[in-house]
Amino acid sequence: MRNGISKKILRALLISGAISLALSSPRGVGQLLRQLPKELRKLKREQLRRALYNLRDKNFVKLIHEDKNNVTVELTENGRTITKKMDIDQIQLEKPEKWDKKWHLVVFDIPEKKKIARESLRMKLKDLGFKKFQHSIWITPFSCEKEINFIKSVFNLSDYWIDVIITENLGVKEYQFRKHFNLVN
Repeated sequence: MRNGISKKILRALLISGAISLALSSPRGVGQLLRQLPKELRKLKREQLRRALYNLRDKNFVKLIHEDKNNVTVELTENGRTITKKMDIDQIQLEKPEKWDKKWHLVVFDIPEKKKIARESLRMKLKDLGFKKFQHSIWITPFSCEKEINFIKSVFNLSDYWIDVIITENLGVKEYQFRKHFNLVN
């Protein structure tokens, strides 16, 4: 999705559930704008209207109430899905000041019929800074359970085996990984 206004509206809807827009009343527009993130408050009424109807046409939002002066919209299931996919580009691992000396290994077994999702998972792990330990085992020194659960839901992999294993010892490869993550004392 290229339209920045539409992305911001979808994110606002994901947070708030539904928003109402008074299409003709300046006072109503002011009420709507207070519900929206700051970057959307600068928009003109017509920009918001166009973006909302464009989102409706793509089945990302549904109008739950509409008359000549007001419209109330909420996310559809497609809207929730696309918003999650937009948010996956934003996630990052939290890197604490001091390392707790624990390694987090993401281990998975995803069948060939889900090859595209499996490869997307691998690419996302790499984007997040994980290092490949083996083909289906990726490693990071940072906590990642929340992020992995989110990735599983976005890529529809919740039915498949994906676990985070936490260990303090990597054996003979530990120095190599400490060096890679700049954790050598």
